[in-house]
Amino acid sequence: MKGSFLILMFLVSAISAGAQDFIGLSEQTIKQIMSEKNPRMIIDSKVKNDTFRYLTYCSEDKEETWVIFIDEKGRCNGVRISCDNRFLNDRRKELNTLYGSGENDNWTYKSRGSEISVRLEDETWFFTITYQKIQQKGKSGNDRAA
Repeated sequence: MKGSFLILMFLVSAISAGAQDFIGLSEQTIKQIMSEKNPRMIIDSKVKNDTFRYLTYCSEDKEETWVIFIDEKGRCNGVRISCDNRFLNDRRKELNTLYGSGENDNWTYKSRGSEISVRLEDETWFFTITYQKIQQKGKSGNDRAA
């Protein structure tokens, strides 16, 4: 029975990992995806911030929280997921499977024409996974060969 529960948790976790590809999507699209693909995650509207705009989702068991940051245009520009440390090894394996072998718990991938950085940070009681768009370096025009 315990083994079945662990397998179920891993499958739910694996399904949810693919949904972090929210960067560039509208707030409404994200809400729709979350309700369809992650029904175990419940939107938390209690926390408000006047400086930053974001959506917060918590798992029913309160062991996982997603904060989806929304920019001034109403599009996602980053995601931060916090989880109980019991899931650390499974999540690390999942990220390696999705994005290749990560060096120092860092991965990158391309999505909708942008390069996305994924960073896992192991804390004492929990860990966080942060997804954010890598800022492209612009050319100044002063980098011509002499």
